[in-house]
Amino acid sequence: MGRHANRFSMDAVRLFWDGVAGEYGEENERVERIHTQRFREALKRLTLRPGMTMLNVWSRTGSAVPYLRGACAGIVLVNAELSRRMLSQASRLHPGENFVQSSLHELPFGAAVFDAVLSLETLEHVPDPFLFLAELRRVLVPGGALVMSLPPSAVEWTAVLNNRLKFHHGEGPHRFLAPVVVKRMLGEAGCELLEHRGTLFAPLKGAFFESLDTRLSALFADGPFAQLGLRQFYVCKAPR
Repeated sequence: MGRHANRFSMDAVRLFWDGVAGEYGEENERVERIHTQRFREALKRLTLRPGMTMLNVWSRTGSAVPYLRGACAGIVLVNAELSRRMLSQASRLHPGENFVQSSLHELPFGAAVFDAVLSLETLEHVPDPFLFLAELRRVLVPGGALVMSLPPSAVEWTAVLNNRLKFHHGEGPHRFLAPVVVKRMLGEAGCELLEHRGTLFAPLKGAFFESLDTRLSALFADGPFAQLGLRQFYVCKAPR
């Protein structure tokens, strides 16, 4: 693997998520606003139209599917997932949808086949994040869109705190990346960055915290304060 590679393996990532697949959905329901914020924010950055091809990569148990279908039922959607146990649950929860098991280094698709790619909270778990980004670029058509979210390195404390207090299933093998590193890798992979924005100030439930996030959202615009957001969004396109 290349110079961006992490010290954990694909098997280690897969085994961890296989092991927590049974509790994954229930735990996310307990923090509903925090978990589903990624879907709502992603849809703000996606232009969906009937007939377009879309890859939802690291689709987990398929939680994004109802949001994507609700926004545009006519998209041609493919969901790719590493964990076979997650994949089994997704197929049961969303019958009729297209779910495929896939490595995060080698996607089982041809070049330039998707109009858009959605990748939510994935990059930090990939053994070689650059290989993953290069694969996303490879499968995008010229002018295709990539919408990606992930936590920044500045909030690694949240994973440490969870490991102590056991709020949820945990992150498993991971490395949160600084925005400057992510942007550099996106450029090296051939993706043109259109937007970088931090979101989600308070990872807590309740109307007060949702209102606080909304009021503070201007702080998360492009610039030095963007990395304050616990969830970072990157919007890119593949050059024509």
